[in-house]
Amino acid sequence: MTLPELVDHILSVHHARLRREIPRFTARMAELGSPKAITEPWRQMLEVLEPHLDVEERVLFPMIVAIAEGHNPAGDGPEAGIHRMRYEHDVFVTLETCVRAAAKLLGDQENDLLDLLDDLETHTKLEEDELFPKAMAAWEKLNAELGSHAPTAPPVAAPHHAAAHAPPHSAPGPIATAWEDPPGLRVIRHTRGRCPTCVTDVPGRVVRDAHEARLEKLCPTHGYSAQVLSRAPDDWEKLDRIYFRMNAESYPQRDYIVRMTEKCNLDCPICLAKANTESTPDLGLDRLKELLAGRRGIKIDLMAAEPTLREDIEEWVRTVKAAGCIAALHTNGLKLADRKFAERMKAAGVDEVFLQFDGQDDDANVVLRGRKLNKARMATLKNLRELGIATSLIVVIAKGVNEAEVSRTVEFAMQPENRFIREVFFLGLRMLGSARKAVNKDGSSLGDAMLMPDEIVDLLSAQRPEITRENVREFNELYFAMLSAFHVKKCLYVQHYMMVRADAGGGKPISEYLDLAGLARSAERYADMVDAHPAVARAGLLASIARHGLTRKTLPLVADFARLERLFASGMNLTEVPDRFLLLGFITACDPHNFDAAVAVNCGKGELSSDGGFIESGAVANVCREARFDAGGT
Repeated sequence: MTLPELVDHILSVHHARLRREIPRFTARMAELGSPKAITEPWRQMLEVLEPHLDVEERVLFPMIVAIAEGHNPAGDGPEAGIHRMRYEHDVFVTLETCVRAAAKLLGDQENDLLDLLDDLETHTKLEEDELFPKAMAAWEKLNAELGSHAPTAPPVAAPHHAAAHAPPHSAPGPIATAWEDPPGLRVIRHTRGRCPTCVTDVPGRVVRDAHEARLEKLCPTHGYSAQVLSRAPDDWEKLDRIYFRMNAESYPQRDYIVRMTEKCNLDCPICLAKANTESTPDLGLDRLKELLAGRRGIKIDLMAAEPTLREDIEEWVRTVKAAGCIAALHTNGLKLADRKFAERMKAAGVDEVFLQFDGQDDDANVVLRGRKLNKARMATLKNLRELGIATSLIVVIAKGVNEAEVSRTVEFAMQPENRFIREVFFLGLRMLGSARKAVNKDGSSLGDAMLMPDEIVDLLSAQRPEITRENVREFNELYFAMLSAFHVKKCLYVQHYMMVRADAGGGKPISEYLDLAGLARSAERYADMVDAHPAVARAGLLASIARHGLTRKTLPLVADFARLERLFASGMNLTEVPDRFLLLGFITACDPHNFDAAVAVNCGKGELSSDGGFIESGAVANVCREARFDAGGT
């Protein structure tokens, strides 16, 4: 088919069917009162798909037809539009997978829905394999005939799955075509994942044996791959099962990453964003205003590479605050070391600062960040302390590089002068962006330095024996129950614990104050009841928390516990966290190795960026961005 014929076929066959049947299935779900297990991924998919169809019909397809007919369209040609369409195709793959998994909930309409999803897949493949390559070839030919050069843009001549680059730590091996089930292996659940080599959607499952729990994937091109989730499989299986029992529904997103710029004043070897390597334009303030419309009380994470490089950063903060939302600034802190700049951020209304702080080992900083940073970071912390800005330390931990910084950072944050530090988040190193090619001091790949949150819990327990793995697991059962009770979306890969500070410095783990075993049993009862009787389950959970929490030892803390509980409903603004507590977080970024579609649909952060648009799941945005990097050969 010629280009105009291809466009006409896609519009008259595929677009027409989607336009006709999407309202029918949406109405059917409403009529049946379908659970959110299907309505939520369906809604998220439509939030991307419907604008996608609009852009193709109003902008991209008319431009492609004009090019095919020898007309030079206004603007820079089709590259940017094709680039966006490819990115959104990757988003469809993940959300469509979740809809497929829940299609049986649509009763007698299941087969019709699956057939529509098959047609969407055919439609996407037709654009990827035929329409877009032909459009680019026609555009290049037209420019050559006009004696000019097409503007540079990420190559789009082949789909990302045909041009992907294997990460440096991958090793070739025989291609597995079926799961292997050695004795002692138990399947916890089935899911979908991404191949760590080609980043395409593949079958996945979570399994355990006597030694570990892991996410396994099977790619038809690159075979079997696995990501260790935990070296304590009993704990992991229990937490995994209770999490999904309490998160059968997917709740509204209340926290959004806003990627303001991909520029940075550092060149970190482990940069998850590949800062300073892409020609991605800065995000416009108008896009933030679109996101904020009708979303009062949410948290906005102003971040990406380094948001403080934006000259209009204060206006962004004021815009967030004017909308009645929480303004969280994520930064490497270099500009905040300037007292006047820090004062301007405070005056603009920043609620909290998430400070990149990988510990106090400057040799490790050189490996992870490319330079020594302790002096600058201590100046930044001094300003944040004196200005009273609630702070979270974001500590990337890489195996064999800075593991000792886990306990050391907790000890630092517990010092009496550091009560403005309300949280320490330990982030396991992941293979995203520049990190996929990063090397250690000895020249070895950092691919073997990846850590999952559960492995960081092991490090903390080994370094601070008063914090036991069992207590952390019990605390997280309670934490996930509370999130469910207050309808807060949160990822399984984000776990928490808590320390109670002493006035003179130092402190004790929360297990010294709360009956965590009893509270974990309450979480189990909540999980048993929440589907059938959510209101009763919630009331019972809160009553049980009061019963187990009211002891002679906890009486001085009751008011502070009540403040913490209210934050589940109002939004976790660190400014409102009582400084008596230090929250500990064990988190990860989702990459092609650990991406689990069932977990990703409950990602606790959505994302807005200039290259990816608006996506409800930051986990999905991460792997789609990696696919784009691979498609561009960068």
